[in-house]
Amino acid sequence: MKINFSILLVLSFLFVQQMNAIEKIEVHIVDGIEKQTPPLKFHCASRDDDLGWHYPHLGSDFTFSFRPSVFSETVFFCHFFWGSKDSAFEVYRDSGACGKEGIDTGTCYWLVKEDGFYFANCTSPSQDFLTRKSGW
Repeated sequence: MKINFSILLVLSFLFVQQMNAIEKIEVHIVDGIEKQTPPLKFHCASRDDDLGWHYPHLGSDFTFSFRPSVFSETVFFCHFFWGSKDSAFEVYRDSGACGKEGIDTGTCYWLVKEDGFYFANCTSPSQDFLTRKSGW
């Protein structure tokens, strides 16, 4: 009985160490809409976490961070509204949006502009590093 408990304790310790070794991901969503009338608003969530509604101002940076799940794929999505326009998409997915592209830096940077959504896998990128991913 003592041996089984000791093995269980060691395995639990190793599992916790492995969980802490998983790189933390940071997602930035920046309001780059110059015309602030109407204002931008968006709602973000995952299967487990509701990050709520956000009403940014020009240049503001909504940032959240997390460790991807070991047991299932981690996905965060946001729904954006700007006047009569709206768009919803995944801002992070282990196997897709930002997951593969942000793997080197652990950072996903999204810039929302009048003509659509731009991505870079670094914090505060210059225009040269931004790639337009979609329109409204």
